[in-house]
Amino acid sequence: MGIKITVIGGASSYTPELFADLHDFREHIDVDQVTLMDLNAEKLDLIAGVCQRVIDQYALATRLHSTSRYDEALDGCDFVIMQIRVGGLAARVRDETLPMELGMVGNETVGAGGFACAMRTIPAALAVAREIEKHAPDAWLMNLSNPAGIVTEALLKHTTVKTLGYCNIPINTTYALAHALGVDPEQAQLDSFGLNHLSWARGFSADGKELLQPLFDATSDRSGPLYQHGLVEALMAPDLLNTIRMIPGWYVRYFYYPNITLEQDREKGQVRGEQDMESEERLCALYATEGFNEESQHILKTKGGAQYYLPVLQVIISMLHDAGEIVTVDVRNNDTIPDLAPDVCVEVPSRIYRDRVEPIQVGRMPDTVRGLVQAVKAYEELTIEAALNGDKGKALAALMVNPLVGSYPKARAFLDCMLENEKNFTPQFAS
Repeated sequence: MGIKITVIGGASSYTPELFADLHDFREHIDVDQVTLMDLNAEKLDLIAGVCQRVIDQYALATRLHSTSRYDEALDGCDFVIMQIRVGGLAARVRDETLPMELGMVGNETVGAGGFACAMRTIPAALAVAREIEKHAPDAWLMNLSNPAGIVTEALLKHTTVKTLGYCNIPINTTYALAHALGVDPEQAQLDSFGLNHLSWARGFSADGKELLQPLFDATSDRSGPLYQHGLVEALMAPDLLNTIRMIPGWYVRYFYYPNITLEQDREKGQVRGEQDMESEERLCALYATEGFNEESQHILKTKGGAQYYLPVLQVIISMLHDAGEIVTVDVRNNDTIPDLAPDVCVEVPSRIYRDRVEPIQVGRMPDTVRGLVQAVKAYEELTIEAALNGDKGKALAALMVNPLVGSYPKARAFLDCMLENEKNFTPQFAS
């Protein structure tokens, strides 16, 4: 008897990729049914139709069901994938443009924009968790909803649902390093640590041999292998890399180069959310006519969310086989990083078993990044409290602590505008 997977936010344009991945993993996982749940009935019908075409194309034995009801979606499911975007892409555009208008970087997961996204998403994610507690208390929740680390921490702290969070940066870094070094990514291990969208890769090994550190020795300028293989972007200075001797995750650029990234984003004349709106229109047109093909896959990749389902399926397979495979996930810290509290969420490689997840010990963080991580974690903890309680004081404090805001005037101005803009999505602040 195969397993049942439920996708909350099943009308996402990424969902067809899940079924293509199920085909790739067909020898390792038996999925009896996938249920797509979404409140957008029109788009759900479109995406379900595309997914069924993928099922038929690959002759998958998986049954497909779609619904707008939580009880119907969750009853008897083993794993829940949550990929919700409260307010849609229009909200993302606001998250990116308002900070930029106030002289701050604009992004949907970090800085002030990430804060606004969290205010909308945390209450909605906890509402989903309550439904899981009611209808599928033994299921694992795989969270893909941004800001993933903050949302996952809120779920871990305030629900009984077994939850893991995911980012595609670790797996993309693994594949990029494997390609550059000519090794099998399935036989390699990335040594990374940090928080969601604030992480660093400090090692990469295959056959017991460390392969990453020698690349730093060979990188004295931008002609070095780290740049030539696209492992770091040109924005990162060579002496910065050789100071920290780690590969920064893509979002670290906002913390290391806030003024430059702000100017670069302004020069584009269009924020990422607006670009994604155009991509969504192209995808919907393709899905309605040609289905899930190479062109649609390319569009998804340019949107930045491709390969999200790979680590999710790696975790599910390891759980089903009690294999103890190592996958990088957002998980409860415990004593993994002693510089952070035990109950917070961190992003680290973890061994995955049937009934438990064991984060691999990181140890104390390097001095070069410890302060930044601790500051962002303080922001994340305050953000969760503000989102849950509608506490405007905590909201203001969170923004002031955030390194990408960092001052009372900016925090005050942003909070006032955000609460007005998002009042239909943040009822916790109504009183």
